[in-house]
Amino acid sequence: MPANIAVPADVSNPIILADWLEILALTSDDGNASHGDLQRTLNTLSVNDLDEICTECMGELNRRVSATRDKYPFTFSGTLLKTKGDWRDYIPYVFCLLLSHCDDETKKIVGLKHEVLFEELSCLAARNFLGGEVLRFGTPRKELPSGFREALAVVCGKVNEWTPTTNNTLRRQDGGLDLIAWKHFPDEQIGKLILFGHCASGDNWDRKVNELQPHDFCSLWLGGDKSPIIKTFFIPRRLDLDMFNFHAVSAKLFFDRCRIAYWVPSEDFHQRTAKAPLTWCEKMFERIKN
Repeated sequence: MPANIAVPADVSNPIILADWLEILALTSDDGNASHGDLQRTLNTLSVNDLDEICTECMGELNRRVSATRDKYPFTFSGTLLKTKGDWRDYIPYVFCLLLSHCDDETKKIVGLKHEVLFEELSCLAARNFLGGEVLRFGTPRKELPSGFREALAVVCGKVNEWTPTTNNTLRRQDGGLDLIAWKHFPDEQIGKLILFGHCASGDNWDRKVNELQPHDFCSLWLGGDKSPIIKTFFIPRRLDLDMFNFHAVSAKLFFDRCRIAYWVPSEDFHQRTAKAPLTWCEKMFERIKN
C-alpha cells in the first residue's frame, strides 16, 4: 500500500473511505486494497467505532459493484478490492472518482477544463440512457454557437419543440442549462421526452441542485414548455443512501458516479473528448502520489 497517498481528513465517512480504498488499489503495485488496510489505518489513528465504519465502507463498495456492473474497474470479494486490469479501460468511472477525491484547486490543469469534460461525459450518459440525441449547451460551447440566443435557435431547430422568445433582453451564458437530451418519434413532431441537465463537478455541488428549473427556463427563453421535460442532475460523486434520497427530491433524474459510468463505454468518452480525460487523470495521479 503506497504510504504517500494521504488519508482523508474525514475518517468517519464510509463513502470517502471507499473512494480512498479505490485510489489505493489504483496506485498500488499489486492493484489491491483491503478491509485490513482500512482497519490498520483507522486503528493507527485511534478512530472510534472502527468496526462499524469498516463494515459500512465494505457495504458501500458492494453497492458500487451492483450499481456499475461491468463498468466498475474493480472486483470485490467483500473484503478485498482488486483492479480488473488497466484503469484506462474504465475511464468514465476513474475520471469521476478523481473529480470527487481531489479538491477544486488540485483539479485545475491549464488547457484541460475538467468541468467541460464532465459535461461531455454527462452528455453521453444522458444520450445513452435515453437512447436519443444530445447537445451540450454549457459554456464555452463547441458544437453550438457561442452566443446564448444563437445557441438556443439551433437547439430549437434540432429538438423541434419551441420558438425562442424575442422580447427578453437579459444577457445569459447558459441559464444553468448544461445539456439537452431528447428522443424523437419517427415523425419528429412536438410531444417527446426531453431532459434538461445541469452538471456539478465541484465541491459546492449541493448548492447547485436547484440552479436549473426547466419550467422557468422555458417560460423565459422558449415561450413555455410543450412536452414533458425532466430535470436531470449530474455529479461525479457517490452519496450515502440517506443523502442521495434527500437530494433526489430536488435533482429529479439523478445521475451519480455509478449511474454515469454504467451508461458510458470508455470508447465513447475517448472519442468525444479526444482522450483529454485520460491526460487529466494521469496528471491527477501524479499529484496525489506526491
